[in-house]
Amino acid sequence: MPMIWQKALISIGLLVSFLAEGQSLFLPEMGKYSYSSEEVSREIQNDLPWVKVQASKLVGDYKLLKKTNEFQKENWFLEDWYSLQDQFSLNAEVFISRHKAPSFVEAKRSQYKNFSFRKMSLTYSKNLPTMKEWGGLTHPPVKSLNLPLERYHAGFGVLDYRTLESPYFSEKLQRKIDDISQSELSFNNKVSALADHEAYLKKRELILKAKDSILISTLVFVCDTTGTELLNLLISKKQEGLDIKVMVDKTISKLIGAQDCPRRLKKAGIELIETRDFTKYKGLTIHHTKTMVIDSKVAVAGGMNIIDADHLSKTTNFMNRDVDLLIEGPLVLDVLKQFVENWNYQATLQPKHQPLLDLSKWIEKETILQRQRGERGREFYHSILMDPERRMKGVCRFVKQAPYSNPHSIGQTYVELLSHIKNSLVITDPLKSDSYRKYALEGLPIGWLDSYEMFNQLHKAVQTAAKKGIAIDYLTTSLPMAGSENVPVLNKKIAEDKENEKIIAANYSWLKLTGLNYFFGRPHYKNLLEDWVPFENVHVWTHISFMHSKIFYFDRVLASVGSYNFHHSSTDQAYESTTLCMDESLNQKLDQILVQDMVNSLPLLGP
Repeated sequence: MPMIWQKALISIGLLVSFLAEGQSLFLPEMGKYSYSSEEVSREIQNDLPWVKVQASKLVGDYKLLKKTNEFQKENWFLEDWYSLQDQFSLNAEVFISRHKAPSFVEAKRSQYKNFSFRKMSLTYSKNLPTMKEWGGLTHPPVKSLNLPLERYHAGFGVLDYRTLESPYFSEKLQRKIDDISQSELSFNNKVSALADHEAYLKKRELILKAKDSILISTLVFVCDTTGTELLNLLISKKQEGLDIKVMVDKTISKLIGAQDCPRRLKKAGIELIETRDFTKYKGLTIHHTKTMVIDSKVAVAGGMNIIDADHLSKTTNFMNRDVDLLIEGPLVLDVLKQFVENWNYQATLQPKHQPLLDLSKWIEKETILQRQRGERGREFYHSILMDPERRMKGVCRFVKQAPYSNPHSIGQTYVELLSHIKNSLVITDPLKSDSYRKYALEGLPIGWLDSYEMFNQLHKAVQTAAKKGIAIDYLTTSLPMAGSENVPVLNKKIAEDKENEKIIAANYSWLKLTGLNYFFGRPHYKNLLEDWVPFENVHVWTHISFMHSKIFYFDRVLASVGSYNFHHSSTDQAYESTTLCMDESLNQKLDQILVQDMVNSLPLLGP
């Protein structure tokens, strides 16, 4: 019997035994809370000289989790973990100096080399006391970067984009990408990164300001706190007379029980398409693209669903770490076109919905006008890409992928771009549950009927870059968050049940959470350890929150941010989209986001 199921049965047995004795004991709180806040403060301060303790904020009793060497506060699940993190602060320079490294992340890798990695439990045996709310880090999570980026990561020094030479400025390459992706560059776009809660606040603001239309594409529309708020705003806007249309995935919404908001949208007279071609293309086709277009003038596109786990994230509060893009300029037309094409296709499958023919005609006319104004089109590539003052100012394309047209457009684009990479690559990827598939039925019983055609090509392309010595930072998820969006949902339920003294329910949710983390975590770590850790130039980082963002960042010149996971469902079967931009201001914000993510991650170095 696999170790995970042995552990699950033992845990269930413990639960049953406690219940049989009539005790109301929450399993994660077993043990004696024998450490005072003063003792915890003293131990942390003595053993971690790079940490400053805010003693006035540290109160309560603690126990020491011996397996991970972490202090856990009594009633930890009822605490605000984000606030608990502020009981401590980090002196990054002391950490760097202490480990005699050129940068913070190298100091961290040097430190973790002294810890043994347990392959069975997928955790490090740290010889230093830490806090549970640090998520496995040996320092409090960093909520802002106060030093120059190169002090945190030597590879993120300031770039002079005006003198920088890059293959991505090649007119020939960009024309080839046109043909591969069935997209084109547009110019002078304004593109800004929206991380975590920022994205929700911007979506809310845009909906409130909308005058004519709101078009939303998402995997799921969940009626939790933020979803209900957006639902009510959309209903209010519908009553004002705005044209509102929404697309969600029918199958996934049903599987996770997220059907309330779609029902209420339809009841309010908002036209909603629930995509129903899950089994039409290779048996696992999901509508995974996430976009919002307001008044055909501004768009938000990226990886976030309409769900609290994305919208309430504060980066280190154990929800989803994600990035959307706010888009203004000619590129909005491409985002709109993607929505209309997907809507019109769904209308052929569901005749009760009408295709958006008038909007399609307007898009065609506006595309011609933008070309006449010099805002898009390959006839301008040479002059713009050769101009150091213009080629890094909103030169972008939006790539749509759909199974009914080109199901591999994004993957084929990435493969071509990877063949030209020179220096560095950053990938953010939720879970590395896939590896190269040599034969059709490999991987039984999960996913054995799925196609890996494009995934295999992309996997080999990244491996080729690794073998060439390209510096790769691979950012993904740590074990306590491997259960994906289930983790914040279950954490919330645990807290509610415990507060209401529903201990049986709280224990059940905790056991379910633990089981999900190991179920998804074991193949995730196995593939990371076998495929990526062996390369000295590939640094794998596992973030303390669920790494939900989907970014490929080529040489810090060309950034791709979208819904596209490095996973066979996205690469081979799903509706996806991504924005590829060469933009100096966007890159500066992404540099900050990505370096902060590495700082708040555990390096995976292997056993």
